[in-house]
Amino acid sequence: MRIPDEVFDEITRANDIVDVISSYISVKRRGSSFIALCPFHPDKNPSMHISQTKQVYHCFSCKAGGNVITFVQEFEKITGMEAVERLAQRAGINLGQYSRRPDLSNEIAKLFDINQKTARYFYDNLASLKGDEKTLVRGYLEKRGLDEAAIRSFGIGYARDNWHDLMNHFTENETYSLDELESAGLVIKTEKDGKYHDRFRGRLIFPVFNESGKVVGFGGRILKNDKETAKYINSPETKVYLKSKILYGLNFSKDHIRSNDYVILVEGYMDVVSLFQAGIKNTVASSGTALTVEQVHLISRYTKNIVLLYDADVAGIKAARRGIELILEQGLELSIVSLPDGEDPDSFVRTKGTEAFEKQIANRTSIINFISAIYKKEGKLNTPESKTEFIKEIISYIVRIPDKIKISFYIKELAETYRLYESDLRDELNRAYKEFKKTQFPKSSVVLPERKDTGKKDTNRKSQAENDLIKVFVSGNYEAINYIADNIYIDYITDEKVLAAVEVLLDEWHNENKIDVSKLVSMIDDEEIKNLILNESTLKYEITKTDFLPEDSVLARVEREPVDYLALAGDVIKKLKLLDINRKIRSSLKNKDDHNKGIDFTTEKKNIIRRK
Repeated sequence: MRIPDEVFDEITRANDIVDVISSYISVKRRGSSFIALCPFHPDKNPSMHISQTKQVYHCFSCKAGGNVITFVQEFEKITGMEAVERLAQRAGINLGQYSRRPDLSNEIAKLFDINQKTARYFYDNLASLKGDEKTLVRGYLEKRGLDEAAIRSFGIGYARDNWHDLMNHFTENETYSLDELESAGLVIKTEKDGKYHDRFRGRLIFPVFNESGKVVGFGGRILKNDKETAKYINSPETKVYLKSKILYGLNFSKDHIRSNDYVILVEGYMDVVSLFQAGIKNTVASSGTALTVEQVHLISRYTKNIVLLYDADVAGIKAARRGIELILEQGLELSIVSLPDGEDPDSFVRTKGTEAFEKQIANRTSIINFISAIYKKEGKLNTPESKTEFIKEIISYIVRIPDKIKISFYIKELAETYRLYESDLRDELNRAYKEFKKTQFPKSSVVLPERKDTGKKDTNRKSQAENDLIKVFVSGNYEAINYIADNIYIDYITDEKVLAAVEVLLDEWHNENKIDVSKLVSMIDDEEIKNLILNESTLKYEITKTDFLPEDSVLARVEREPVDYLALAGDVIKKLKLLDINRKIRSSLKNKDDHNKGIDFTTEKKNIIRRK
């Protein structure tokens, strides 16, 4: 059942695009709109621009763009309907009466369906094992202390030790093709002979779920002792499985994270499963990948407090350094727990029990105290040189904290603990801050999109008047748009995509008497037409506001000066008329029989120029 327009509009109105995007990535205000590092391509300079007025976003580099629903759909790699459901849930809007049947013509929905069927197949395999394979697998599960409830909750399964077991399951039932299974990362095509085989063989399988509980990938743990084979292998990235945006166990733990107001961040699948089985359910894992900024943002939706479990040595800290930096940079509260040597969360909770683990969590410590304890343990606070190294190490973390008051408390604590002058610590802090800023946003407050040089002259480049025409439609006031609608002719426009965009905009104006850009971009399938509209809906650069900018400065006057869209509309129509006349004059000059027409066109051109 299709969602009615009024419900769709209610959902988009209830979810401000800046608020929603800010819950996923860091967004900064620039002038009247907002900018961010684009999450849809490797972006060093902020090239994504967000218009709160029009409720759209657009990246001037990779051309990603759309409304709030598009962003959620693309960021989370879910279907459009699932994005609508996610936003409705966020706004407290009930969609229970509408159908959720997946449209399997959609590639994303198809991948989800393949993964769900695969997870079910692996789970059923585990229950139906016989002979030596059953002895091996069940023996391992008993050794790790996994009960049936945990196996069922996490959907743990088994991939038979067979090169074509899963592949045959799908092809025999004619469910999905081998190409589709390859796109889901479940089979591998050999380069030598082009034949396919299963990716997972003879492994305990952990389905990986996204935040909403859909299977996006798999992790497989080898059970036989084979030094030449990796202990764990994981699904490759697919259109629904972006490892930087997935936290294993979050779908199970998010409500427990909210209620406890902190999350325990561990490393592996078994850590999460064992802790969950022991009743410690506010736990997630980064699944063998280094912690990413997207994962930190994901956590921040549920809590601002993170507890890390790491090895208590300098090597352990160095391995975890980037994750610690990311957490601090995002303004989250960080505390650390170090388990006894040789223990991980899984082994500790199995051998020592829930109560002992909870005591470890209760004794968690700050980053300063944790690193201090490591340096003391390794005898690295006995000389002025080692103490200096320690202080610089600590300050390299403190400098990343965005809260200046919190920084002041840390500096004061360091000064008192190690009997140092605060002024000396602040000098080191300022030096570290300069180094840190080099890795952040560019110095210029004017951010320009990257220009791609193709080496070819663009013979079909749109005129500025055609760009301005769209600009009036998406940003102009009633009088300006009405003037365009009354005076525009199809012959004025030479670019096919601009013409198509104008037809869509005119239809919207005549039918609704307004231009709702956010609604329009969700209805347009052609990416080039959509980008034309989005390109003029978000400013290509913004001047940073500052309290120290003189009111009579050029930048301040530009920032305050409103656009006269009615005057711009008149100028656009005039330029388009002149361009049309010039084309007609050139055509008449090529055709000797049209000499008189050429004279008439030249006279008409002069009249247009004279008009104000």
